Amino acid sequence: MIDSWNSICAMALAFGKIDVPKSIGNPMESGIFFRSVGKIRGQIRDYRSSIDKATCGIHVVEFLDRYEVHVDMFDPYKKPLEHLIVDSPDTLMKIPILLKFIKK
Repeated sequence: MIDSWNSICAMALAFGKIDVPKSIGNPMESGIFFRSVGKIRGQIRDYRSSIDKATCGIHVVEFLDRYEVHVDMFDPYKKPLEHLIVDSPDTLMKIPILLKFIKK
């Protein structure tokens, strides 16, 4: 299982976003991913894996019929501000709105 997910990560690094069939198995079973969050896109859940000695990270988005795997330029656990600016700018733009509601 871990070899399959390592190969998938390498493919995502080489080719960008890829779709993976659910038959490959759950990424958590590989031991290299952990549960995470991501932009709401109708997914069931999100997983992330950090890459040693790199600032980028692998993001797996689980949908009912497939996994979508892509590389974030900045791993949110290593470079959170850079991740928001580059990989998730729409989330960054929503922070002031969220803070407004929290203050009430």
